[in-house]
Amino acid sequence: MSLKRWIKNRKIKTAIKLCLFLTLASLPFISATQIVGLETFLDSFENHDHYLCIQNEGGIFGTKSSNNEYVIVQMSSHPEFAIQKNDHIIYITNDEEIVCAQVYYISSIGEIQRYHVINNENVGGYILENQVVGKVIKTVDDNIWNSISITIWEISINNLNIRALFAE
Repeated sequence: MSLKRWIKNRKIKTAIKLCLFLTLASLPFISATQIVGLETFLDSFENHDHYLCIQNEGGIFGTKSSNNEYVIVQMSSHPEFAIQKNDHIIYITNDEEIVCAQVYYISSIGEIQRYHVINNENVGGYILENQVVGKVIKTVDDNIWNSISITIWEISINNLNIRALFAE
């Protein structure tokens, strides 16, 4: 085999290895994009302090699943935060408990928003907008691949974010 051919084969093998490495390295990011949605994924880099991922063990937030899951929450401090009918919101009750409930009606008195909610314990009642912690964007099953993807997403929005690095 000539030296020229050997170098050409070596470059091809190196290029294939590089492509495989980049594909494998980007799989968790691709998966995280698919899990949280492209818009939320991109927004989380710009507004990294306004997203929270909570591990919901045994359905403590009253979501559909009784299995372990991740609950991705957009905090009420987000610049574009808005609650619509049928959204699931996390709020603090008057007894200082954290509860998740579905909004079935929104009313207002002047500039004060009242959210009428349905949760597992009761139907009815309302909460005020200052009690809202955030709204549930997505729930994701807790399996090994989702755990890796969510962890990499959380690490990347805090550590790979240029604005976050220079804000300190």
